[in-house]
Amino acid sequence: MSEDYKLVVIGAGSAGLTAAAFAGELGAKVALIEKAKIGGDCTWTGCVPSKALLKIAKVAHSMRTADKFGIEAVDPKVDMKQVKDHIKNTVLGVYEDETPEVVSKRGIEVIEGTATFIDAHTIEVNGRQIKSKNFIVATGAKPLILPIEGLSDIDYHTNETFFDNEV
Repeated sequence: MSEDYKLVVIGAGSAGLTAAAFAGELGAKVALIEKAKIGGDCTWTGCVPSKALLKIAKVAHSMRTADKFGIEAVDPKVDMKQVKDHIKNTVLGVYEDETPEVVSKRGIEVIEGTATFIDAHTIEVNGRQIKSKNFIVATGAKPLILPIEGLSDIDYHTNETFFDNEV
C-alpha cells in the first residue's frame, strides 16, 4: 500500500523544517522524513550550541575588558560544567519547538526513518511506500575528515562530538 503526498521532505534540519512548514501553511499534504534527530546539525551540533558558546565567551570577554567603559574589569571564574549545561539547555529550548509532536500539530506527518527512493515518485521508509510528485532532499551536512597524516592516530573532535566533551 502506498500513500500520496503533495510534498515529501527528506531531512528535518532547519531547511527541511522550513520547507515542510511553508508547504503545510499553503495547505499541502506534507510528509517530513528524518533518520536521526529533528532539527539536524543546526540545532544539535552546529548553529545553536556554537552560538551559545560564543555568547558565553563574549560575556567573559566583556567582563575582562569592562574598564574600557568605566566599569571595573574582573577576571570571571568559568565553571565549565555550568557552561556545558547552559549550552545543553539552549539546545533543548530550541528543540521544544521542533519535536515530532509540535511539527505534527502543524499538519505535517513526521516519519522517523531512512528514506530510500524506489523510483522517481516513490520512496520507502520503514516498509511504507510513500508517493509524491514533489520531493525536497535536505539531508544536511556532515564533517569532512581530511586525510591528514597521523590524524587517525589521535583523538580529535568534529562539530558532531565537540559539545559532548566531558568537563
